[in-house]
Amino acid sequence: MLHRIGLLLAMLLLTATAFAQDADPDRLAFVKDFQRFFRKFKTEAEQVEAVRTLSGYECVPAVDELLGLMGHKVPLVQQTALAVLAGYKDSKSFQPWLDGFADNKDQAQRLLLLRVFGAAHLKGAKDAICAAALEPKATSQIRYEALRALQLIGETNVAQVVSPMLSDGDALVRMAACDAVAKLELVDLGVAVVPLLKDSEWQVQTSAVTAVAVTRPQAAVQPLIDLMRQTGRVRTECAEALFRITGFEFGLEPDRWQEQWNRLMAIEGWRIPTKEELAKKAESRRKYAEIYGQKEGLTTFAGIPTTSTHVMFIIDVSGSMDDTVVEREKFQGYRDDKKFTVVRAQLLSALDSLTETTNFTIIAFASELNVWRPRLVPANIVNREAAKAWVGRLKPIGGTEDQDLAAAGLGGLTDPAGGKTNTLKAVLHPFGVDPENPPRAAVTGGDKVSIKNKLDTVYFLSDGRPSIGKIIDTLEILKEVRRYNEAFKIVFHTIAIGEFQKEFLRDLAEQNGGVFIDLGR
Repeated sequence: MLHRIGLLLAMLLLTATAFAQDADPDRLAFVKDFQRFFRKFKTEAEQVEAVRTLSGYECVPAVDELLGLMGHKVPLVQQTALAVLAGYKDSKSFQPWLDGFADNKDQAQRLLLLRVFGAAHLKGAKDAICAAALEPKATSQIRYEALRALQLIGETNVAQVVSPMLSDGDALVRMAACDAVAKLELVDLGVAVVPLLKDSEWQVQTSAVTAVAVTRPQAAVQPLIDLMRQTGRVRTECAEALFRITGFEFGLEPDRWQEQWNRLMAIEGWRIPTKEELAKKAESRRKYAEIYGQKEGLTTFAGIPTTSTHVMFIIDVSGSMDDTVVEREKFQGYRDDKKFTVVRAQLLSALDSLTETTNFTIIAFASELNVWRPRLVPANIVNREAAKAWVGRLKPIGGTEDQDLAAAGLGGLTDPAGGKTNTLKAVLHPFGVDPENPPRAAVTGGDKVSIKNKLDTVYFLSDGRPSIGKIIDTLEILKEVRRYNEAFKIVFHTIAIGEFQKEFLRDLAEQNGGVFIDLGR
């Protein structure tokens, strides 16, 4: 085995050398300098900055270096290397590794290369990816990464690969197959997805609902109505899928859907509307009034109802939350006009609306996290009262009161410096990830933990841009959330209050299936 791998590496080296001879001499010289000096950089910031410089020097040796760095001990260096590789556009830069992929028996390397081929949108890798997915001895991780890569590349002629994965024994693979059907609009596989609406794992169910909403098979209507009778977030997703298939709108009321469906099935020759007909109906449809509008018996926070029964509330308690609102006319009836007073009242109201079928917890964050309960707990009368009492004791950290005490020399137990906004730490907490100590394998594969995670909905409220933490750039934070959430399937609803630019919170919601609400300034 070692002999075979040695021969493979030698062949790759010879091939890479041949390609390198054709590369721009300036690029080759820069890569040599990178190899020489990178080991001298000791801090994470220096290492990440150095890796980013390779983005302007695409060539085979640069790809070789970046692939090696994806095994680096620092996860952020791994992630940066993948991001640089994703920006490379010349397929020749990857050719040596593509040529040797089929003979590579190292599973870790194959997983890594599948991730890279997908991130780089390498269309020339399609055949190799398909072959890897269909190998009789392929691991579930290989199948999962192959499906993800095909989605990123965007090749649509892959139904023969995706189809058998819909009945795979691994839930993550079934989920990725449903995602591929939706992403690549594999209409011919729509009917094959229908049985997965009854899957044992909720993440697979929600991916299947999305897939049938895109492919629109008539056979999905009755299973969607049946699924809507269950509790949880999937009810809302079923209502959306039913509208996209039938063009009718009956919200979260399965009995009305059933009545209408029975009538339609009794009409000879009835068919689902065409895409053009559906588009006309969608223009006049008040989507959020029916799907997200306030309805009796639903949990609501800041005007966003949810059917979820596994909810986490994440609330900003940084110092700026102690500031007063600007648009005071919008916030009449509160004890005072501080932003945190508004937010706390909204949260207390949401806690009152929870039913015993809901499981929940609350996270307050500033520079660090303050966790009410480490696990989701039932919203029974005791837990609701305990949560309300805990929320009642919260106050902005480093706010006006703390600053006044500190100025008077009475800082004591206050910590004005702790009142910054560590957004990254807050948004990764639902995935069980601490950015200061992230998982070692930061850029590979689906995580089995995601399937076991029952949390499916997060309400995230903040009033300011990130100001502290491992990453404060909002675009990079969004990438981190997307990377983990491809397997977890958590919906993020976001609520903004204050005067800061709100595109980040809007994007966080839109990229993760949620609703964005702007409470005002």
